[in-house]
Amino acid sequence: MKFFQEVTTTNERLHTYTPLLLMAVMVLTWILRMNFWDQPFEMDEGAYGYMGWGMHNGLVPYRDMYDQKPPGIFVLNSLVFLLFEPTAVNLKIFASIYSLASVLAVFMVTRRLAGREEGCLAALLYGIFSCGPNIQGGGVNSEVFMVLPFTLAAYSLLKLLETGSRKNYLYFGFWTSLACTIKQVAAVNFLWLACYFVILIWQRRQLDTVSRILANGFLVVIGAVIPWLPFLLYFYEKDALGSLYFWQVSFNLHYIAKNQQNLANLSGFLARMKKILSENGFLWLAAFAGIGFRWPVMQRTVGGSKQATESWQRTAWILMATWPIFSFIGVALGGRFFPHYFIQIIPSLAVLGGVGLMDLIRKVRNRGIDFLRRPAGFGMVLILTLAFLLSVKTDAPFYFKYDGMQISFHQYDTPLFSVTRYIGQYLRDRTELNDLIYVWGASPEINFYALRKSPNPYLMHTVAEYNLPWDPGKQVLESLHRSPPKYVVAMWKMTDFPALQDFVNESYRTETTADLELLKKLIPFEIYQREVQ
Repeated sequence: MKFFQEVTTTNERLHTYTPLLLMAVMVLTWILRMNFWDQPFEMDEGAYGYMGWGMHNGLVPYRDMYDQKPPGIFVLNSLVFLLFEPTAVNLKIFASIYSLASVLAVFMVTRRLAGREEGCLAALLYGIFSCGPNIQGGGVNSEVFMVLPFTLAAYSLLKLLETGSRKNYLYFGFWTSLACTIKQVAAVNFLWLACYFVILIWQRRQLDTVSRILANGFLVVIGAVIPWLPFLLYFYEKDALGSLYFWQVSFNLHYIAKNQQNLANLSGFLARMKKILSENGFLWLAAFAGIGFRWPVMQRTVGGSKQATESWQRTAWILMATWPIFSFIGVALGGRFFPHYFIQIIPSLAVLGGVGLMDLIRKVRNRGIDFLRRPAGFGMVLILTLAFLLSVKTDAPFYFKYDGMQISFHQYDTPLFSVTRYIGQYLRDRTELNDLIYVWGASPEINFYALRKSPNPYLMHTVAEYNLPWDPGKQVLESLHRSPPKYVVAMWKMTDFPALQDFVNESYRTETTADLELLKKLIPFEIYQREVQ
C-alpha cells in the first residue's frame, strides 16, 4: 500500500495546479490543430460534410445519399450547420473544440487509474499525438469524434471496478454504442468487456457468477440500445429503415469480407507501420514502459504468497493494459489500415504512456544519477529520447513549413484534394442554389464545397464495386435523365462509363478556362456544362 499512499499524497499536492495544467494542455492542443484548418477535405470528410448539409436540405442518409458509415457522424455535422455556415473551416474548428473534450476524457481515465500527475501527462500525450499529421488527426474523419465516447466507456468500466455500482454497466453500454453510431469499429469495447466476463467466470467457476454476469450483460444491452433509438425513429419516420439496415449491416458485412480477402501484403503493412511509428513511436514506447513499470507493483509479497495490492486496481490495470490490443483489433477490422484508423488506439496508448512517463520521472527524481548509470535505465531514457526526436523531425514540417495544400499533398501523395476544393468553389460561383451537380468518381467534397445537391445518391462510385443488388449504372442514368444537372464533373475516365459519355455528348459542352487547364496538369478531370435546350 505504500506505493499508492505516496502517489495519493503527491497527487493531493498537485490538486491546486491541475486545472491550470489541463488548461495549458488544451491551449497547446488547440494551437496544434489550428495548423490544419486550411487543409482541403479528403473524400470521406467531404462525404460527411455533404451528408450533414444534405440533411438540412431534405435529403435522407442511405435513401438519398449512399454511404456505409453510421448516421452519428452525419448528425454531428448537421448540428454544426444549425449554428454556423456549412464550411470546411467551421467543421475543423468544431473538431478542435470537440477534441478538447477528448483530452479531458483521457485525463479522467488516467486519474482514476493512477493519479493526477499521470492524468496530466496522459492528457498532454493525447493532445499532441491525436492530431499527428501521419494519422491525419487534424482532420474531421469519423475516428476524431468516435474516440470521445469510446474513452468515456473505459472510464465507466474503471468506475465500475472501483465502486461496484452496477449502473456503470449501463453507462458502458451507452457510451460504447454512442461511439458505434459514429464508427462501427468502436464495438471492440464490447469484445473487451466480454473477455473480462469470461475471465471472471473462469476464475470463480460458480453458477451465481454466471447469473450475475448475465444480469450485468443485460444492463449493457439496455445502455447500448438507447443511443440508437432516435436514429431508428428518424429513419422509420422517413420510411428508410430498410435502407439503414442494408448500408449498416448487409453492405458492411460484404465490405469487411472483401477487404479481408484483399489485405495488403506484409511488406505493405510494415511500410504503413513504419510511417505511423515514425510519428508516434514515442507514445507506443511510453505505453510499454507504463506496463513494465506498473505490473510488478500491482502485487506485494505477504508470508511468501503474492496478493493483490488493491484488488480493483489490479483488475483495472490488467484491463487497461489490454485496451490497446482491442483498440488495434478495431484498427484492423476494415482490412486496409488507412492512417486515420490509428486514431482509435491513441487514447489507450496515451493513458498507459502517461503512467509510464510519470513512473520514469519518479525513478529519475528519486534515484538521480544512480538510475541513469544503470544500463537498463540509461537505455530506456536514450530510446525514449531518440523516439521523441524522430517524432519531432517527422512532424515539424507540417507545423512550421507546409501550408494547408502542402499538408494535404504530403499526407496523401497527391494534389487531388486541393484540386477538388477549387472545382467545388468554381462551380458554386457559377450555379444557383437549386442547380444540381453530378460528380463521376469518388469526390463528394466537390458537392460539399459547391453546396449543391447531386441528382443521384452515389457520392462515391466505389460502392458499386461491392455487388449491389441493383444495377448502379442504370440507376445513375435514370436519375440524370429525370433531373439533368447543370454541371457534370468527370474525375474518372468517361470511357469507363460509355452510357454516361453518350448522355454528356447529347446536351453538354466542355467547360474551358485557363485556370481549369492549369489544374488538369495536376489531376486529369473534365467539367461539362449543360447547354440550354
